[in-house]
Amino acid sequence: MILKGLNKQQREAAETINGNVIIIAGAGTGKTRTITYRIAHMVKECKISPDSILALTFTNKAAKEMKERIEKLVGEDTPISATTFHSFAYKFLKNFPQNIGYKKNFTIADDEDQREIIKKILKDIKNLYQILDAKRVKKMLNKAKDHGCSTKEEAHSYYMSTPYSLMEKEVINQVCDIFKEYNKILKENNTMDFSDLLINLRYILLDKKIMEMVQKRFKYFIVDEYQDTNWIQGQIVDMLSEKEGNLCVVGDPDQSIYKFRGAQINIINDFSKNHKNTKVIKLEENYRSTPQILEAANVVIENNPKNYDKKLWTSL
Repeated sequence: MILKGLNKQQREAAETINGNVIIIAGAGTGKTRTITYRIAHMVKECKISPDSILALTFTNKAAKEMKERIEKLVGEDTPISATTFHSFAYKFLKNFPQNIGYKKNFTIADDEDQREIIKKILKDIKNLYQILDAKRVKKMLNKAKDHGCSTKEEAHSYYMSTPYSLMEKEVINQVCDIFKEYNKILKENNTMDFSDLLINLRYILLDKKIMEMVQKRFKYFIVDEYQDTNWIQGQIVDMLSEKEGNLCVVGDPDQSIYKFRGAQINIINDFSKNHKNTKVIKLEENYRSTPQILEAANVVIENNPKNYDKKLWTSL
């Protein structure tokens, strides 16, 4: 049996296939091993079509590792969709560029492309506020887009509901004008930035026929490093999994590192509140550290704001 090498909690996580599941996985508790064995168990022993499983994570390295581990268990010829949010969005949008006002073979603007566009816009603005250099503007534009903003008005509403509202109103207004011009330039060049990939994916999934097509294929959804999810990523996952209700998220609120990219810790902390009949499974046995190190770690994280208590331990 594939799961015989897992500990009790890992096995419970791997065997819980249907419904909403959150796996709170502390550092060094075999998170990736549990996910890959869960998918292998689904395919080999539950006879679930690999085509119906979508596993999402945040880096190409993590996606590649997950895919390679799964293939070792189920065979290289098994079509497993283990990918990043942005790669999934890019491949998906390639099939429907006209639905979002783009031409075929649209391109992606990387960080350097973004900076160059923003620098050009700033150079052409008369009476530019001194506080608005390219680095700050880029960060503000990305923050708004990570929250799903695609128009000047949406960006303004976002800024006024965040600590950015402490900035002078005239500065906020100028940023919103830049936001509009930046998006205009991207569209004229048949280009999206990385945030646009997710914004446009969410938009296109609002089309009932397209959503039905996606949900006809994918029945099971797994999200790794869920603590690093931002607003729009959380929205996309919930939209995709709403029909079947088979959403498994894996993460640890104490390991969130992408707040600067828009990650919102409340998304993982409030998962059980926002998803009906959620089963909570905790991976707490650590395989990397000594008892002394874990005791110190538990003291450090015990006061962190969270809704899922955990206590790491080891038998080493």
